[in-house]
Amino acid sequence: METTMRHSRSKGSNSKIEDWSKDYEKKDNLHFFADALNALSKARVGNGGLMVIGLVGSRDLPGVTLRQAQSILRWDIRPSLWSHAFLIASRVSSASGVPRAKTFGVSVHSRTAEFPSPECNGVSSGTLKLYQDPKVDANVGLFAVNMTDEEAAQVAYRAAHQNLDRQRYNLWESLGVWQGFLWSFGVRPNPLREGFPIPSASFVEYCYEGIGLDLTPGASERNSAPEHIYNAAKYWHEAFKTQQRSVTGYYVLRDKGASLMSAED
Repeated sequence: METTMRHSRSKGSNSKIEDWSKDYEKKDNLHFFADALNALSKARVGNGGLMVIGLVGSRDLPGVTLRQAQSILRWDIRPSLWSHAFLIASRVSSASGVPRAKTFGVSVHSRTAEFPSPECNGVSSGTLKLYQDPKVDANVGLFAVNMTDEEAAQVAYRAAHQNLDRQRYNLWESLGVWQGFLWSFGVRPNPLREGFPIPSASFVEYCYEGIGLDLTPGASERNSAPEHIYNAAKYWHEAFKTQQRSVTGYYVLRDKGASLMSAED
């Protein structure tokens, strides 16, 4: 199966995607989330945080495994900057509410100690506080698609109703495949080569189909991954313009090589 990234043919990267790495290198991720949501609000996008897309690039064992698996999607064959995608499921009215802001996602490694529910198609809820520690989640980003409040509600409806298209988006099944890949320690083949998307990214794509948006036009097959979402936001801006859409976002990169945390950390 073909898994490489297609070329966007855009002239340059999206000017609305900003690298904040220098300013936030030594700050925790909640500080970044608060300032990024505030910046989106000032830019009049993001719908108060509702259905803003979050990306993290983690340095724990599951995160590094997922980042390395996505190297086959990159032309330089290096690990992805990102391991997980999620959606902010509520509006955030102030910086004090950022740690408690609800999120939806499909995680290969749950940080809430809750077993994912098959009846919810593997989707579980959490908060932004789960991604607070920059030692664990070294890379973070928030990205907003311009849309009306009514459209944001449509995306949120799909996020809360995970079985509307389970034949095409069987997140529970793909979650099991990726957990097996992680636990088998290299015995099983890379699921991306077998046509199984990384479920966190596939879930975000499923939700945005609620407004008829192809969130990952750079994917050569339906093998969605966080790498696709990031590249779409940064390089496929001209394709989004044909749909009267744009993507605004901010990100921080502290670990570009997917370095594994030590056992002591």
